[in-house]
Amino acid sequence: MGAVIDRPYKPYNAGMCGARQAAVLLIIVFGLAAAPAWRVSAPALAADVTVSKDQFSRYIESWSEPEGFFDSDNFISNETSYLHVIGELKSRVREGGVYIGVGPDQNFSYIAHTKPVLAVIVDIRRQNMLEHLYYKALFEMSASRAEFVAALTGRKAPAVPRDAKLPDLLRAARTAPVDATPISARFAAVRTWLIDRDGLKLDEDDLRKIRYVMEAFALDGLDLRFSTIGRASSVRYPTYEELMVETDREGRMVSYLATEDSFQWMKRFETENRLIPIVGDFAGPKAFKAVGSFLKANSLGVSVFYTSNVEYYIFGGEEWARYLDNVRALPAAPDAVFIRAYFGNSQQHPKNMAGHRSTSLVDNLPAFLSDAARGRIQDYWDVVNR
Repeated sequence: MGAVIDRPYKPYNAGMCGARQAAVLLIIVFGLAAAPAWRVSAPALAADVTVSKDQFSRYIESWSEPEGFFDSDNFISNETSYLHVIGELKSRVREGGVYIGVGPDQNFSYIAHTKPVLAVIVDIRRQNMLEHLYYKALFEMSASRAEFVAALTGRKAPAVPRDAKLPDLLRAARTAPVDATPISARFAAVRTWLIDRDGLKLDEDDLRKIRYVMEAFALDGLDLRFSTIGRASSVRYPTYEELMVETDREGRMVSYLATEDSFQWMKRFETENRLIPIVGDFAGPKAFKAVGSFLKANSLGVSVFYTSNVEYYIFGGEEWARYLDNVRALPAAPDAVFIRAYFGNSQQHPKNMAGHRSTSLVDNLPAFLSDAARGRIQDYWDVVNR
């Protein structure tokens, strides 16, 4: 198995392609003979790449910045349109790149469909990083989708066939008996798993926040919703169950829980320490540059950058300029893409689907940076309407 390791800095050429790119990527990362770059069969290779638990713990610590504030616990997403872009992603994104994302578990569905070799989740809230570590433990401890959903929502695992449709699985989970094991005992098992098995360095405040996340899911279960702190809102946010059964533009359920195979791929990805959650500000001084340096040193390129709607909050002024510098610090494949969420902040988006507040969008990353450098991004509408 080829582990991704720290290497001396090597210049990354985003335009490198064909046999030369394949040779560098496969020799350095996989230790295998040369093969076509970014090929369709890349997931089989990616599944053989692991990050050691010591590296995983060190990357979280060394790449992270001090946390900031955002007015939401953000246990789950509020983007009902998040799966609308799956078809476009599958046609535009070459598997085997690096995924960068923000926020909680909507990332899992994007990762499961784009099949990156590594994923880095960068979020200003430390609690988001800790929630991902909680998810990691649940993935590793659960043998199936049914066990995973049950553990997440504090229920006994329902007996459902492997090929059960997702609505049937969730219906069975909803009606399953509540797990009689005290939450303190279940939390103790998660704590032991993360610290003793995964070797993570978590202080008491970290553990308190993980338990806070765990209790939120156990209390509300499949009915858990996105919520804000101190912000008046009359919006009815979707439940966890509603988000899981959302569909792509063709009406197909394609979340990471839609099939057992998708869940098992994501479980393996997590077990091999290939999803690295860190604390970082999109306009911050450290996180993005640390990740960029690591990717360059390992001759890896970003294929997908999911920004949610973070750009809306930082557009204009010094923050925006710092953010663009941070994105430029990430080595990116020529066909790398952004995934963005737009909430109709100024006007209805032409790609919006009826019944959805959010509109999810895909945009070429290098082309966007080029337009920004040429002064073609004058307002936020220019960011999301391309």
